[in-house]
Amino acid sequence: MTQETKPYRKLPGFKKGFLLGKYTLWEGPDHLLQILSRVGIEEYKRFYFSDIQAVVTRKTAGGTIQNIVMAVLVLIFTLPAIYFDGGWSLFYALVAAAMFLLLLIGLFKGPTCETKLLTAVQTEKLHSLHRLKTTSKVMDQLRAHIHRTQGVLKRDALGKMPKRHIKDQNRNRQAPARQSTIEAHRNEKGRAHMGLFLLLLFEGVLVSLGFFFTHVTLTIIGSVAALCTGIFVIVALVKQNGSNIGASLKAITWASLGFICINFVAGYVISVVFAMRNPDIAYNQWEMFKTMSLLSPWESPLKLSFDIFTICGALFLGIPGLFMLFRPAGGLSVKASKTAVKPRQTAVQRNIETG
Repeated sequence: MTQETKPYRKLPGFKKGFLLGKYTLWEGPDHLLQILSRVGIEEYKRFYFSDIQAVVTRKTAGGTIQNIVMAVLVLIFTLPAIYFDGGWSLFYALVAAAMFLLLLIGLFKGPTCETKLLTAVQTEKLHSLHRLKTTSKVMDQLRAHIHRTQGVLKRDALGKMPKRHIKDQNRNRQAPARQSTIEAHRNEKGRAHMGLFLLLLFEGVLVSLGFFFTHVTLTIIGSVAALCTGIFVIVALVKQNGSNIGASLKAITWASLGFICINFVAGYVISVVFAMRNPDIAYNQWEMFKTMSLLSPWESPLKLSFDIFTICGALFLGIPGLFMLFRPAGGLSVKASKTAVKPRQTAVQRNIETG
């Protein structure tokens, strides 16, 4: 009795996102299968080897930014581990060790990348191929299948290729489709997003200054910056609805809203604890505000933990947000829409691009 062979083989790499499920890529006999697995739900997308026109991989700076942020966090958590004694020192040492482990894992995985698969009718992102090491291995396997399906065009035959003339009627037929695709998303310049991420970084800088000196003026400026950050995140969420802002930029804007809400609740809890420990000034708002402003993070482990959380949130949200906003694509999805209505290429042209 012969053993049955599996119709699909899992390719290296996966991408797991928070509340977004897990992306995997599978190789079938004549197509690729991308699977998004969530709790009780699976979504499938097939890409036949005969229809693939190109697989484009672009190196990104996400891995480098992540490693830099992790290195900064290791330094931030190491300092209080050295400064404090007892249980707080052990707590910060464990957090610093965890951050250092994540830094080593990021360095081992190597640079990050973005991989997109192009066919005649769509441009699809292959989420599982987000590391260059893994993508290189998968590309070697895909190249063999595509060559076997579509054939290989030799260099000698390039000069013998007939020139392809695009008729005016084809251009006119494609123009309405391209125009409708672009107009389906409202154009948004992202000024509110830029203000949001700049305010997050500014707030992180103000909190970092509190490690070196304290003053009431510094706290007042920080309170005004936090209020403006809350206003800008609401404006950014309203403006990005139905716009051409990319999905990643939209996700990080929602994450900023969550960070601001958690930060507000944590600050309120700390003020209540501080009022309970100082009942003599609990009913004098200005005296309590001034006393909390002059309190150094090195004098209160609770305030130190809150300040570290604020700095981490500013780094993880502000820096990647500005990078996505100012990258060549601008965080917009207009270019992807234009590619989706690209006219179908001939078999000879597909062989050139995949070869």
